Amino acid sequence: MNALPFDVLAPSSSPPRCKKHPEAPAGWRCQDCDSALCPDCAVGRRAQTVELVGCGLCGGGALPLLGHRSRVPLASRLTRAWRYVFTASGLQVLMAVSLSLALLGWMLEMTVVFLKVLPLAMYGSMFWGTFFTLVRDTSRGHTELETPEFTDFFRDAVLPGFRGLSAVLVVWLPAGLYGVFARPGGGAFNLEALAGFTEGGFSTAVWADPVFWVLVLLGVVWLPMALLLTAAGHPITSVLNVVGVVQRARLLGRDYLLTSGVLVGLAGLHLAAHGLASGVRWLNVVLLSRVLAEGLTLVVPFTAAHVLGLLLYVRGDALGYGVARDYLEPVLGETKPRRAAPPMSGAAPLPEDGAAPVVVENATQKAASEGLAALATAVDARDVPQAMALYSTLRAIPKVRVPPAHHLFIGQAAAVEGNFPLAVQALESAADVAPDDPTAPRALVLLARVLGERMQDAARAEEVYRYVLHRYPDSSAARFARERVTPSSD
Repeated sequence: MNALPFDVLAPSSSPPRCKKHPEAPAGWRCQDCDSALCPDCAVGRRAQTVELVGCGLCGGGALPLLGHRSRVPLASRLTRAWRYVFTASGLQVLMAVSLSLALLGWMLEMTVVFLKVLPLAMYGSMFWGTFFTLVRDTSRGHTELETPEFTDFFRDAVLPGFRGLSAVLVVWLPAGLYGVFARPGGGAFNLEALAGFTEGGFSTAVWADPVFWVLVLLGVVWLPMALLLTAAGHPITSVLNVVGVVQRARLLGRDYLLTSGVLVGLAGLHLAAHGLASGVRWLNVVLLSRVLAEGLTLVVPFTAAHVLGLLLYVRGDALGYGVARDYLEPVLGETKPRRAAPPMSGAAPLPEDGAAPVVVENATQKAASEGLAALATAVDARDVPQAMALYSTLRAIPKVRVPPAHHLFIGQAAAVEGNFPLAVQALESAADVAPDDPTAPRALVLLARVLGERMQDAARAEEVYRYVLHRYPDSSAARFARERVTPSSD
């Protein structure tokens, strides 16, 4: 088994204590002296648009200590799940989707029989497309309900509708078939039960049959995994693989049982909501009754989508959903260093208090020119190890001497190699030395992705994305950034 990176804590371990203040939990670890640092010993320092952290003990660079999301129990996250729909944005989305479904429901009633399939398909597509969008949004850390964007109706609505309906049918098919073709007392399949079911439901013998209830219980346990796999993009064959479903459920352990129990409770509330919605429809107040009735029956499904999304957010790596490092987050959350250093213009290490700054001597210009030429050769040859080694030796040279394309190359390579501080320094330099060069917006977008997706600094990532929107509004980088910036409230 591979050892964990030095900045990642084992799932069952407690946060280390600060080297200088043993009573304080540490949130960073120095890359040079390996000391665990608390907020009083970590030093914030800014290089243009980027905020880094240094070690207040030796002056080296520090990385945040990361722990798996499951260190915060799913149960504690679920205690706030009920608020998901009942926010300003949540109620707006609820009403918008309710209006759409109410209109489709009206079309379904008014359309002639042989054309009912079209509004019915659109109704199912709208519901399941919204449901799975909310699951995936929550799995990416969104805590508020946002309006789904169906930019491609087939991909965003029709296909999810088909997949959602298929998953539900697969789960409830065993109980349904047994209920229709029940065999009370044994014997051949009772085909008369099919006619009885179409007239008024299952026979009385079926409701008293323990085998039927075992199949219902199987569906209750199976359904959450079927919806999770569907939301995570797995093919429908993975839902049919009962052995694989059981193995995945075991990997999720108590979190899966907890989620299943919550969904069972929500199912009871859903039945009550349907009863209330029937009374609202009976009032028959033009379109208002339809919209309110749809809204009442959507509260529980939207909440259930959020619950499933929280399980994916915490334990999705067990299902192969996303990248393993995406499930790591700073152990101290949003806590920042309490000390700050003056803004930096380069990448020189943070000196200890009273230490003299590093000075670049002009006598090295010839060697620097040779190094820059060698760097250009390595970049052209796509020799990543050689390019990164040369770049490290040239870091003391003013950034204007290194072409922006070379900064960008090193930033991309360092990000792939997992050297995120170097990636940040190189990408920030690529944008700083030539802000009007086409490489600048590309470098800034990659910088934001490294900050947000790899260094778990979502706030700084959004700051860079917003700068891209302001500085390069008509670029492809701005279009990419716009999809990842939290909408402004004004």
